[in-house]
Amino acid sequence: MPRALERYVVPKDLAGRRLDEILAGILPDLSRSQAQKLVRRGDVLVGGKRVVRSNGRVPGGTEIAVERDVPEPTIDVLHEDEELLVVSKPSGLLTHGVAGTDAPDMAHVLEASHGPLPRTRGEERPGVVHRLDRETSGVLVVARTEAALEALQDQFRARTVLKRYLAIVSGAPGAVEPLSIDLPLGPVPGKADRQWVDHDRGKDALTLVRLERTLGGHSLVDCTIHTGRRHQIRVHLADRGYPVIGDPLYGTKRQRALPASVPKPPRLALHAAVLAFDHPRTGERLEVSAPLPPDLAGLVEALAAAAR
Repeated sequence: MPRALERYVVPKDLAGRRLDEILAGILPDLSRSQAQKLVRRGDVLVGGKRVVRSNGRVPGGTEIAVERDVPEPTIDVLHEDEELLVVSKPSGLLTHGVAGTDAPDMAHVLEASHGPLPRTRGEERPGVVHRLDRETSGVLVVARTEAALEALQDQFRARTVLKRYLAIVSGAPGAVEPLSIDLPLGPVPGKADRQWVDHDRGKDALTLVRLERTLGGHSLVDCTIHTGRRHQIRVHLADRGYPVIGDPLYGTKRQRALPASVPKPPRLALHAAVLAFDHPRTGERLEVSAPLPPDLAGLVEALAAAAR
């Protein structure tokens, strides 16, 4: 099984905590005991140096690298033709290659299985029209030709693409009527990997939230984004007091405790459920959906059972 070195930066909310706590916080699929085992095996580097003790406290902004086995990813192809592929990206898989990591990514896995993809956006982004965060699962369209790539990018820029997500969140947004969140977003100064509401320099961002199912103190919601800002749904929901479950960046302060019978979610509870766009060659409207994957569907049912 191949191994990859994954790099992270200790966020402010975890600054000064024990290494095993930090690892469990930034890697939702790890428990503290699993994190401790990684450290004992010498699979963790802090500030570029390999460590073997997990009780040391690590300052914010420190780089942590974790070497882990990487299983061969399975990508479900939902639609395929000569111009494009529509796939369901699994959680934990990068959309495209990132400098500094050997982790597999969706774009290169698809290129290996389906042939060359256009590289006008760079060698690390073959065929990539848009992206999902690593921990977010769901529907993505990948271009197989230069013409399709350009046409699809034009649609995203014109905001004619329908993008609907399902999220499991604290609280029940949109319980009375759909909740419209219209707040400009921009990068946190000095932290390129984080976004915040920035009324002075942020870019416009609009999210429409509809309640799908109440789950006790949590709920399943449908989020339609009319823009495509980085971390848009996560920041918007957290700002309104409804953070996405399992969000290590934006959900720590306002996250409601899960019922004792519900295990810690394995990852960010966000899934791109529906994508609709005009086919770049035929002009026909193409809508593709992917149901909640088993991990999130299981979390919904566990929360529902606990609420009964």
